[in-house]
Amino acid sequence: MQERLASAILIEAEQLERELWQAVNTAAHDAGLNAAKFGAPQREVVQAIAHFLAQEPPAPPSYTSRFPRVPQPVKAVARPLVGRFIPPRPQPTPPPAPTPLILCGPPGTGKTTFIALLDVVLRTQFGLPDHIAPMMNKHDGRQHLVHKRTLNGRPLSLLSVSKWAELAHFYAWDVQQHRLNGRDTADFMTQVLAPMRILFTDEVEMTGYAPILPQMAHFGLLVVGTSNQSEFKQLAWEQLPPHLITFGGEDMRLGDPTEVVVTAADPAAHLFALGQAVAGEKHGRLPYRPFRHGETTYWQLDFRQAIKAPLLDNEWVHFLQMASPPLTLLLDDFALESLRTDYNGIMRLVALLDAVEQMGVGLLVRPAAGVGDEPTAVLSREALIHMKVTIQSTRGVTEEVKTRTVIGLDRCISRLGQAGHRARRSYS
Repeated sequence: MQERLASAILIEAEQLERELWQAVNTAAHDAGLNAAKFGAPQREVVQAIAHFLAQEPPAPPSYTSRFPRVPQPVKAVARPLVGRFIPPRPQPTPPPAPTPLILCGPPGTGKTTFIALLDVVLRTQFGLPDHIAPMMNKHDGRQHLVHKRTLNGRPLSLLSVSKWAELAHFYAWDVQQHRLNGRDTADFMTQVLAPMRILFTDEVEMTGYAPILPQMAHFGLLVVGTSNQSEFKQLAWEQLPPHLITFGGEDMRLGDPTEVVVTAADPAAHLFALGQAVAGEKHGRLPYRPFRHGETTYWQLDFRQAIKAPLLDNEWVHFLQMASPPLTLLLDDFALESLRTDYNGIMRLVALLDAVEQMGVGLLVRPAAGVGDEPTAVLSREALIHMKVTIQSTRGVTEEVKTRTVIGLDRCISRLGQAGHRARRSYS
């Protein structure tokens, strides 16, 4: 009987794998991506997901569970009853937690893009729900704002580990008793997350301790994440070693960081002149100059003002959402050297480029006076890599801050090139 069941599951998994692979390739084409670059790593991810979905979902554990790292065997203890010793009834052993699936490798190799494709396909074509709304509501009346990423105009359930942890804490924290509530945590996991079956997450184990991934796995959810790392001390400590799939090769994004640079001889230089001629507006404390040229909306920003503006993560996204697409940002008076020891400025630039990536926005930068006439003198992969070395050798800065900054710059290197390529294509 067990053998027949295993055989049926295998056949169903293989059929599901073929259908999911075809759907992901079609979605990639529709999103303007090059599916020809998909290979063995992508196929391995699809295979693991198909095998997981072919299994029956496990019964949820009790809310009183303490998320044990390893199920402990039940010990029989004799109890007197009418002169006899009867051992207690054995408790059922909880099913093993699904092994987290982590796509690891250098930035720009398509890890996040691929899980975004999977997210869209599974939610729109394979019946998996997305219970993550832009505004999440708790039974006590409180609300929590969630920024929904998009791919080709479709919202994703994909969140970073830190955002998943924030959402879980929102549901778990009892504001009346000022403590975590086990029942509320279990309700969130079983009622909101469990029907989703698979949760996609970015930036796995970048810094700090986030127990959210072991909790998700404990409730029978398959976590599919991405990371620039290949070692995961937190998951090892939880005795939940992940299944690693390495993405490598050349940067899958089009473009090079130097493509964003507009020098005096560049035909695109007149865009900055057009921006200087229009009246400025303000978004909070951020001044910008909006104008339309051809079919594209342009917003001109001063580089130093942009990295000093108190905009991070969602604020940049909300700012960019105000424009009529397609949108290209013109970042004027750009000087990368000014950020070498300005950690706040670097992280704000990273946040801006993250938003540019999510919203599909183009980017061009005009260098500050005296920087040089060659794009490589303004911005290049080598310049960003050299900045990483400087950061890592700086004294008086915590390792956590250094790690966050360096990983952020890794993302910038590949995203700058793509944003510049997008702007050039829109301009031409």
